[in-house]
Amino acid sequence: MHRTGMSHVRDSYNGFIARHEVAWELFFAALAIFYVALGAVPEDMAWVVPVEWALTGVFAAEFISRYWAAPSRRAYLRGHWIDLVALVPPVRALRTLRLLRLLRLVRAFAGVGRALSAVDRLARHRGLVWLFVGWIGVMVITSIGLYAAENGINKAIASPYDALWWGIVTMTTVGYGDVFPITGEGRLFAATLMILGIGLFSAITATVTSFMLEGSADVSAQIEKLANLNATGALSDEEFASAKARLLLRL
Repeated sequence: MHRTGMSHVRDSYNGFIARHEVAWELFFAALAIFYVALGAVPEDMAWVVPVEWALTGVFAAEFISRYWAAPSRRAYLRGHWIDLVALVPPVRALRTLRLLRLLRLVRAFAGVGRALSAVDRLARHRGLVWLFVGWIGVMVITSIGLYAAENGINKAIASPYDALWWGIVTMTTVGYGDVFPITGEGRLFAATLMILGIGLFSAITATVTSFMLEGSADVSAQIEKLANLNATGALSDEEFASAKARLLLRL
């Protein structure tokens, strides 16, 4: 009886998350972005550290509860191991732990991707959604990583906006050269952005082109069918012209 009751609680919890998946993922994505942004707030502000620990507690509670309720805990851990690693204490004195908090952004962009994929109108283009979210995610995460690694060391990176500018310039292959990394960690983030960012952009371009070609072929086939109906008299010239115009607007 006890086991049946616990199973019912787990099923109810999973059902609640499934029904509110979009809101759930976007909420925790927003918390993750806010948590990472707190890393740029000076520690001498009294409220920062308690808020960081409170958010860490929220993330830990969410991970533990979903792990407990998962039908397959091994599968859940394989798919959410980054969430586990990201549950590092918000200790600012250790540089490595400050950089590890950036893993929270991986969860944030993954959550946004899952939320967008759950929207019916985007369901057919789920692959493109994930590519786009991954592309933006790589740029933001590496930009913040560069700022965390070089703030106070690199004079060209005085604020997160400088790092974001570097990320955009590097991602678009413009390469002004006004901002560049000088530390080992910063160069590692730069290499990640150059390899993954440019690769994802190429994949997005290829996917969009594929969608456009598929849409064009589909519209052409439908126009051909309408033309046949018009030739047999099933459609008048006015109906054929109107239907053809509506199809062409989709291109």
